Amino acid sequence: MEAVSKVCVLGAGTMGGRIALASAVRGGYDVAIYDVSPEALAGGADRLRQYGEMMVAANRATRAELESGLARVTFTTDPAEAARDADVLSESVPEILGVKREVHAKFDKLCPPRTVMTTNTSSLLVSDIEDVVGRGDRFAALHFHGGLGSLADIMRGPRTSDETVEFLRSFARSIGEVPMVMKKEKGGYLFNTLLLGLLRSALGLAAGGYGEPEDIDRAYMLVTGNAAGPFAMMDGIGLNVVYDAWQGPTGSEDQVAREQVTAFLRPYIERGDLGAKTSKGFYTYPDPAFRRPGFLSGD
Repeated sequence: MEAVSKVCVLGAGTMGGRIALASAVRGGYDVAIYDVSPEALAGGADRLRQYGEMMVAANRATRAELESGLARVTFTTDPAEAARDADVLSESVPEILGVKREVHAKFDKLCPPRTVMTTNTSSLLVSDIEDVVGRGDRFAALHFHGGLGSLADIMRGPRTSDETVEFLRSFARSIGEVPMVMKKEKGGYLFNTLLLGLLRSALGLAAGGYGEPEDIDRAYMLVTGNAAGPFAMMDGIGLNVVYDAWQGPTGSEDQVAREQVTAFLRPYIERGDLGAKTSKGFYTYPDPAFRRPGFLSGD
């Protein structure tokens, strides 16, 4: 990875910050975070600091590594500045196909010819996006997961070269991730396909009036022994991300179920209660009920 010096991250939200921090702290790369929203960028430094403190507490980075990494991150609303001298581009804009296509078309023109462009899409296909860029051989999905991470999915498109796949495999390892190369395109990759089945079932139960979110989480946690249920997981993902993904293909769900879930989620979106990143979603943060003693017993 000697050839990598700068990483361009598109999107200053939860996932953009997570990717930027791993690149700067674990990889030692310079990082430029771009966003069209000055408000999103204004809160970016605080979010990075919070994520970084979690890394230090989990022994994923030393205090010196954190401070050095944070010093390598810059924030900008200037797309040309963000793209300048970028070796890797990672896109984490909203999970809306038209938005992603527009962003990649713009940055394909701004980035140096050598730049490997990637999308962090959680549900779309590379082939849905890649025809808007000229560098199809250097375009792929490099998908990260929430929290402090460990898994990075790599999904190639119809033009992605073997060299690009190997480059991304090495890049993922250089920032502390375990790369998982898909054999072929699949929306949701491996883990997210499993997870989406769980989340759809949970949303269907709540939207259909079969149980409250807290009780659905309790049922899941009591039987599996997991520390969080599906609604707590959705808070971590971001309810706007879940909502946007629900508007796309949802498999075998019928139209009534789709409308019920959309109606169930819409008030949260309209209120801006998007989960942990806004301090409120299905639970209130930083002390959500599902982490408190007595939650599982219903006390």
